[in-house]
Amino acid sequence: MAFSAVARALCLAVAFASTLSQGHPTSPKLVHERRDVVHGDWVKGARADAKTPLTLRIGLKQRNLERAEEFMNAVSHPRSETYGKFWSAQQVVDMFAPSDDAIAETKAWLLSEGVTADRISHSAGRNWIKVSSTVGEAETLLDAVYSVYENEDGAVLVACESYSLPTNVRGFVDLVTPTIQLEEREAVTRRSVVEKRDSFPPGFKKLPPWAHHPKPGADSLKNCSEVTTPACLRALYDIPPKGSAVKGNSYGIVEFAPQSYNQEDLNGFFSVYTNGNKVPNNTAPIFNGIDGGYLSPEGGSGVRGESNLDLCYAMALTYPQNVTLYQVGDSVAWNPATNNNFLDAIDGSYCSFQGGDDPVWDAVYPHDASTPGAYTGQPQCGVYNATKVISVSYGSNEGARPASYRARECAEYLKLGLMGVTVMFSSGDTGVAGLRGQCVKPDGSYTPVAADYGQFNPMFPGSCPWVTSVGGSALPAGGRVNDREVASYNFPTGGGFSNLFNLPSYQNSAVKSYYAHHNPGYNASVYNNTQKARGFPDVALNSQNYVTGIDGGFQLFSGTSASSPTFGAMITLINGERLKIGKGPVGFINPVLYAHPEVFTDITEGHNSGCGTQGFAAVKGWDPVTGLGAPNYEKLKKVFLALP
Repeated sequence: MAFSAVARALCLAVAFASTLSQGHPTSPKLVHERRDVVHGDWVKGARADAKTPLTLRIGLKQRNLERAEEFMNAVSHPRSETYGKFWSAQQVVDMFAPSDDAIAETKAWLLSEGVTADRISHSAGRNWIKVSSTVGEAETLLDAVYSVYENEDGAVLVACESYSLPTNVRGFVDLVTPTIQLEEREAVTRRSVVEKRDSFPPGFKKLPPWAHHPKPGADSLKNCSEVTTPACLRALYDIPPKGSAVKGNSYGIVEFAPQSYNQEDLNGFFSVYTNGNKVPNNTAPIFNGIDGGYLSPEGGSGVRGESNLDLCYAMALTYPQNVTLYQVGDSVAWNPATNNNFLDAIDGSYCSFQGGDDPVWDAVYPHDASTPGAYTGQPQCGVYNATKVISVSYGSNEGARPASYRARECAEYLKLGLMGVTVMFSSGDTGVAGLRGQCVKPDGSYTPVAADYGQFNPMFPGSCPWVTSVGGSALPAGGRVNDREVASYNFPTGGGFSNLFNLPSYQNSAVKSYYAHHNPGYNASVYNNTQKARGFPDVALNSQNYVTGIDGGFQLFSGTSASSPTFGAMITLINGERLKIGKGPVGFINPVLYAHPEVFTDITEGHNSGCGTQGFAAVKGWDPVTGLGAPNYEKLKKVFLALP
């Protein structure tokens, strides 16, 4: 394929802006961002042809984000007089929309550089300005030099090593695409860890297909340290044996294609493991398909595992409350959907012109119809309402994207919290290392997979201060349900400190106490030890050996991707109890959690190894392994029911 055709199809990259300057459209230009490292396997080739069509997208800086904590504390802190008085979607748009000056100054600069007005447009949400351009014109606009980059998979893009913006425009701009970023596409999702064995632990056999198997003692608590079931989780965390369908309550699970649930697998799981809270045959989630909503026809744990796991437990623990499945993306593997594509669908003002916020990594629609299962429609912006609780079991290395990209996505979770939505993410399954066990070299690039050296590599979005990060715990080997849990040991649970986000006020006391009483033993060359960084996870729940329906049988899964939907189920049940007495949902829960550590069972054993170290240790009080500890449903419910 000719490079010009690839460029027209991809329109790739992103830029970062952060400082405010004054002046007029002829102001001098300053280097805005420079790339010193090429992540992944990209190889720089020849200079890009100046005539190559290129679409520049300029993401404008949102207003009032410096007041994020003030706004969030007002609706979420338990001592706030306005607790629970959540914002409307329009209030959020009005508060954070870019200013008229941002639009005017940016357009004036473009016009002064010779860009004609008919080639400039901006999105309905006012966040994005689009310029139909060429590589040559972009080089002039940005004082940049574009080259062709290619990776071993044959993907091709154009990018530059640095670029500049006028001093009077820089303060109004958040992102520009395409510019300096290069990264692997496939490192977007993290799947749960599958137990690599053909049979279950001693005393528990792998079950044959549903139709031929009598129901075992699904309510048994004798084997919970080796096999986790809904009954085990109810006993561990004092979760009620049965939920209730409450008008206005809702719970959403997010999955990204090709991960796809299978109804027959759910039926089999429910028939065996929901004796105490029987889920009827063919009970399905509410299906909200986004940008294709592709459900792969393939089987196996690699495709079915994550989605089946999440839905088996989200539905079993909350039934008869409905659970919504946000199924995101289509079958096009080279351009997979991301969290931003999901966020577009529940907030139309967040969308750029082609969906997503960055065409380097976010899927750009429509896709070519020649690929079976490709989504050929336009990106779906604001087509669904957000459920009251959202659990996501996917993440990526915090440093794999530029700070501007991370900040923009993180701010969207802030907005959801302001509107009364609880968002939680799995903390990760590779300890203090990142995806596939990769750590960070001194130059900012990544170590080889599962390397035993390098700087700690925190996971995002768990490191965002506006989500609840859920880590992994486990019963001790051979333990019983009334034993105190330890940090997960089938895998090292994700945790640590952000390299991008500051310590939020709700966490200040807990982190200060952690450092006052415990010395992690590492210097600044190993992790962000400033004591001013967001720490994660916030809580931890059992994350090992979840029995899950797969291909007409069962498999055991371990990972924090099991912990997050379980905690989401608990918060959904609490929302139902509040709605019954005329109160609203709990929204962003972290300020309440940190104000009430007594509702947690502290976890003080275990660690989260990685990067050639033992990682951090679980200690008394909050720690970057298991957070505040394991929640008790009844205690947590009592706290939330007492709030306005």
